[in-house]
Amino acid sequence: MTATPTTDGAVRATLGIRLRDARERARLSTRDLAGRAGVSAGFISQLENGKCGVSVSVLKRIAAAVGVSVADLLSDEAPVSRPILRAHERPVFSSEGGLRKLLLSRPPIRQLEVYEGTFDVGGSTGPEPYAHDDAQELFYVLTGHMEISIGTETHILGPRDSVEYLSSVPHRAVNVGATPAQAMWITSHLTPPIDADPITPPRGMTP
Repeated sequence: MTATPTTDGAVRATLGIRLRDARERARLSTRDLAGRAGVSAGFISQLENGKCGVSVSVLKRIAAAVGVSVADLLSDEAPVSRPILRAHERPVFSSEGGLRKLLLSRPPIRQLEVYEGTFDVGGSTGPEPYAHDDAQELFYVLTGHMEISIGTETHILGPRDSVEYLSSVPHRAVNVGATPAQAMWITSHLTPPIDADPITPPRGMTP
């Protein structure tokens, strides 16, 4: 059986449908959701209709606001297990900041999210640092050179370098090399991703 390659347009349409369903289950209006996520009601409407893209940071805020994970919005309905994920089947979405991000993990896995991203030269996760959930996150550079800011710290990572931090600490990654860079995010949720309320990290944990 041959699968149809995923396109940005198809992902946007699917994302919009699932976002509208999640918003309606949460009994939120577009204005309510916009207020919780810090965006405009018009943007939510365009997103639900598949007419615009969305950055990683904004998508995480929107997902948290409707009580689901990003994986819930991007993944297909899953059987009990999915041992193989073909490269052409991965949900892909692109941000305006020069980042193309692929979701590697899918339901029924819910406490773990794994992504692979390709950054254009100068590409980033967004213009400002962002925080999300209450989770532990590992950022692993596959190729190229990335600068990652975590709170007040800034690090330069090369191939096979990694850094761990709490996702509740504002962070931002940017490609500072002369060629496109690839990286992975591995996020382990300390609490279910449906809990959109901020939770104080356990005592003794530092980013």
